[in-house]
Amino acid sequence: MLILLQILLWVLITFILYRLLTEVIPKKYFTLLGGLFLFGIIALAFFFPNDELVSAAWKFISFPLKPLGLSIVLLIVALRRGLGSSQNLVVAAMVVLLISSMPFFANLFAQRSEVAAPTDPTAPAQTTGAIVLLGRGSSFSLGETQLNNTGDLVFYTSQLYQASGNQPLVIVSPGRSFDPQGNPDQTVEANDIATLLTQVGVPRSRIVTESSGQDLRGRAREVQRILQEQDLEGASVTVVSPGFGSRIASQAFSDAGINVIAQPAGFFGSRPVADLNRLPSPLSFVPSEEALTLTTRVVEELLTSIYYTLKGSLSVNPGNLG
Repeated sequence: MLILLQILLWVLITFILYRLLTEVIPKKYFTLLGGLFLFGIIALAFFFPNDELVSAAWKFISFPLKPLGLSIVLLIVALRRGLGSSQNLVVAAMVVLLISSMPFFANLFAQRSEVAAPTDPTAPAQTTGAIVLLGRGSSFSLGETQLNNTGDLVFYTSQLYQASGNQPLVIVSPGRSFDPQGNPDQTVEANDIATLLTQVGVPRSRIVTESSGQDLRGRAREVQRILQEQDLEGASVTVVSPGFGSRIASQAFSDAGINVIAQPAGFFGSRPVADLNRLPSPLSFVPSEEALTLTTRVVEELLTSIYYTLKGSLSVNPGNLG
């Protein structure tokens, strides 16, 4: 009965809004209202980036900025105008979809983004006072702890710890994450990653979990607080993060006053950049779902970079990504 009442209430609200928009408010104000709505969502995204409702609205608004969304929008516009007079839009949609779905171009875009990630391979492992694992998406629990899409970060962190020789502190910071039921729960993933680290050779006594920071700035501040509590302020800190976003993560931690040694891992590019001059395989031009996903990741990274640049919290040049 309660569900039926809720449905009827939503129908009534929808009907009232429809009558208001179609009969009370002049149509010339629709564009202004739409623009103000979009501006409001973008403004809320800057001030409340971790709010679930704002995040959902931003995903909807940013959909046309991604390859698949752009292609769909172009096709919808072409259908509204008539396919006979909108052939250019259809061609543009197909070109966007084809290029973004070809492994050759997807790997090229990914490698250029990942190359932009700063790293210092010559830095001696013994100089690091702590290792920060930005392990969002590195674990997934269904009855037991398992590795997920960026789980190789866990192994890489273990390798760095073993190579250090001075038992650095390992700080696990998963950021905003969800439990298997889809509920926000950063503590679950942080503990899962800590369990995985102990299984690959990192003592539990040297692991600290951080589950308060949600965005990069918040996580950097929390890590700085932990360093101060452990008398490690001013020590070099190795930041282990995926190749995508490593440059932004390093800058965020540097802005928080942390001496960063970037060690990106979990690269998506399938071939080293040095091999790009070789003749590509014909199969690299066959569209695939994986290539489209990879290109979308590159675009999302670019949007994230632009977001932080506009917010003024990071001195990032988005042009370096593409």
